Amino acid sequence: MLAKPTESTSLLKQVQLQDHQTPFFFTSRDILKRNYELFTSLFNNAEIYYALKANSDPKVLTYLDSLGCGFEAASAYEVQILLDLGVNPSHIVYGTSIKPAEHIRHSFHAGVKRFAADSREELEKIAKSAPGAKVYVRTIVDDTGSVFMMSDRFGTPAGTVKELILYARELGLKTYGISFYVGSQAANAQMWAKGVKTVAPIIEELHKEGVVLEALNIGGGFPVHYDNHQDAPELHEIVVGVHNAMHALPYMPKIIMEPGRAMVATSTVLVAEIVARNDRFKKPWLVLDAGIYNALYEAMIHQGSTRYPVRPLIPPTEPTETLAFTLAGPTGDSLDVIARDVDLPAYLGVGDRLLFEHTGAYSISMASPFNGFPAPSLYIS
Repeated sequence: MLAKPTESTSLLKQVQLQDHQTPFFFTSRDILKRNYELFTSLFNNAEIYYALKANSDPKVLTYLDSLGCGFEAASAYEVQILLDLGVNPSHIVYGTSIKPAEHIRHSFHAGVKRFAADSREELEKIAKSAPGAKVYVRTIVDDTGSVFMMSDRFGTPAGTVKELILYARELGLKTYGISFYVGSQAANAQMWAKGVKTVAPIIEELHKEGVVLEALNIGGGFPVHYDNHQDAPELHEIVVGVHNAMHALPYMPKIIMEPGRAMVATSTVLVAEIVARNDRFKKPWLVLDAGIYNALYEAMIHQGSTRYPVRPLIPPTEPTETLAFTLAGPTGDSLDVIARDVDLPAYLGVGDRLLFEHTGAYSISMASPFNGFPAPSLYIS
């Protein structure tokens, strides 16, 4: 789901005209719109709830809201961010399946009416803090092969979903649906269809008992093509599998999706400046004013070691010698290494700027001022 070449070229030209102090993020409204419309066109009649955790910059949220996008929040704090921006609470779902009771109460009284759960205890909490709310039960599906797997922490085994849905009804809650999550950066296009097939027998059994679910939430996890994930499946491949699996259900519940990364990643670039160049053990290093702490958290090795496409902001006008550089951030921590063996023009030095592509997800929202280095500002056009 990369931006189209013409869009990438247009975005690069826009960024080259920016004269902001580095480091900074730059977001294209055109690409955000294209990504949103891709989901709405391929998943016909589906409801899209953008996962706020991926990028909660107010400018991004305001624009997505203007397009008609809904939002998935994972805390009362995120709910309040949306409310403060004027988002209609009916366009918000509270999607994490483990929540503080006070967060449920706050969100419910603010107008949020749909909540996820994966245990009897969570259902009881929702029934007490948000009586009569709609609930969907999150189940575990196969998430092997994903870069980030969630099934160890969230979701109930498929064999307990029916029991929980019936228990929710006993508690006076509205049985809204079932949700699952195949993990982030899933490598197999059929994982979402496999998830639908996992819950199909449950939907069938509930239907026989007179319980008709309004929605099936297939979560997020839709992949982006970073330099080390070029074999990630395309969205249209995922869509075909999901639609085929849905036709085997006894009826057609509404499809809900919670894309985060796939909505915002390709819309944004990071511009960073080289502040030092040196050789370590006969290998060239470039130290930048942005690193893993204040800008590119997912580049950390234990977080999947995302390799962002990177190039000079002003590309060379003719073929030039390249070197395999190590790129590091500005802090005094040894973990602040963005990438190794990155082929870049050999002439690069202090004052030159680099452009990192596909940096819209899990960068701004996870940035910290470690060692005092501030998070980059985000500009949008």
